[in-house]
Amino acid sequence: MTLKNYTCAFLENDGCFLLMKRAPNREVNPDFWSGVGGKIEPCEINDPCSACVREIKEETGITNYIENLKLRYIIIRKHKDVIRQSYIYFGKVNTKSFINTDEGTLYWIAKEELKHKHYTSTYTKMIEHYLSSDADDNNIFIGVAESVDGKLEMLWSKVEDFID
Repeated sequence: MTLKNYTCAFLENDGCFLLMKRAPNREVNPDFWSGVGGKIEPCEINDPCSACVREIKEETGITNYIENLKLRYIIIRKHKDVIRQSYIYFGKVNTKSFINTDEGTLYWIAKEELKHKHYTSTYTKMIEHYLSSDADDNNIFIGVAESVDGKLEMLWSKVEDFID
């Protein structure tokens, strides 16, 4: 069993979110939609936010226009012999300019259109939760992927501090 860690950012500007449609030649999730992000490097393992900022810069060229970048979701799933853990951030940017990348094509998508894109199954569930009344800007949610009758179910819990 191995562990892979990823980070992803959904950046907002004026009611639109910057999404990437992954290139059809990509090994992982070709033609799927996502925020911007990628693998967390070993030296970043204890700082997924720094990894997220690095990925934003690499994939968009956006560096100093990011505001309120907040961890909102941690998604955990098992795929064969790999536990995949994704740290999902949401933030605002005050620019709509970006660079092109060979990872895929970037688009500004209206919030109302977020739920109509073809994401991975776990990201689809996360977007549904984000757009629901259960979402809360002041909390981090952890989603654990579970198979119920062969279909994906996400178990959502708030990550909260407590007193021993």
